[in-house]
Amino acid sequence: MRTPQMITWADGLALFLAVSLVTSALCVEPAVYAADWEMRLSASLPYTSAEGGRATQSVTVGAGTAAKDAFDNASDTKAINGLVMTAYAYHPEFATKDRFLARDIRADHYPQTWTIDIASNQDGQPVTLSWTLPPGRPGSCQDVTLSLTDASTGVTVDLLGPSYHYTNVAATPRRFTLTASQATQATPGAPPNLRSHHRIRSTASRLVWSKVNDPAVVGYHLYRKDPGATGFMRRTVSPLTSHTYLDSDLVPGDYAYYVTAVNSTGCESEPSNTIDVTIVSNPHPPHH
Repeated sequence: MRTPQMITWADGLALFLAVSLVTSALCVEPAVYAADWEMRLSASLPYTSAEGGRATQSVTVGAGTAAKDAFDNASDTKAINGLVMTAYAYHPEFATKDRFLARDIRADHYPQTWTIDIASNQDGQPVTLSWTLPPGRPGSCQDVTLSLTDASTGVTVDLLGPSYHYTNVAATPRRFTLTASQATQATPGAPPNLRSHHRIRSTASRLVWSKVNDPAVVGYHLYRKDPGATGFMRRTVSPLTSHTYLDSDLVPGDYAYYVTAVNSTGCESEPSNTIDVTIVSNPHPPHH
């Protein structure tokens, strides 16, 4: 329900655009990927030769909104086979046959598990495995949870750490499994009873709403539609921890506002009720 409000030209709202990171929780139900993402694994080791040095290769896995389970040139790149170091993934279409190898591979559904092998002819050398994780998506209640396992030992790799180390065995490739699942969070309830309080001759107005009774909620984002605009823009830099905000420095015209609740991972609720606020240049014309 939209509630009209009238406040002075000096009243208004000084709020800013916000971004927030999303974290993950496990959900193994099949679903369509929400967005493109990728994770890059890089393996390196010192190698014995006249010149010395380190050998490094990477394999990239992830999702693509236009990707296919079958190999396609737009999403997948064939592996580079090398004697000193080779890193490759088995394509899901041929995972049971171990026939098709790739160094950049994408799929289009959840859950998905990739088998990744790292091979080298340098026996007994220490290998460093490092990674680049995909960023979270601001404001989303769905994200990706990733799990990497050293299948050769059964050890789960700590992806919050900087790297993983093991000793290479030239006769046997080191095998890892990377599993991606969709993470679905409970959406917070929308903040109730958004309203605007103001006083006669006051130089400011205050937006007020009621608290969402949810321990997961860490704050609130405010949105505003300016005069003549077709949509709302988020104005808060970070979630507001109070249930009120001072409104100031607006120009004459018609504005609209709503507020959302935000949990610790950035998952946002549906909008609250929307209120209309009209700013006038002279709310108290002189009497004649």
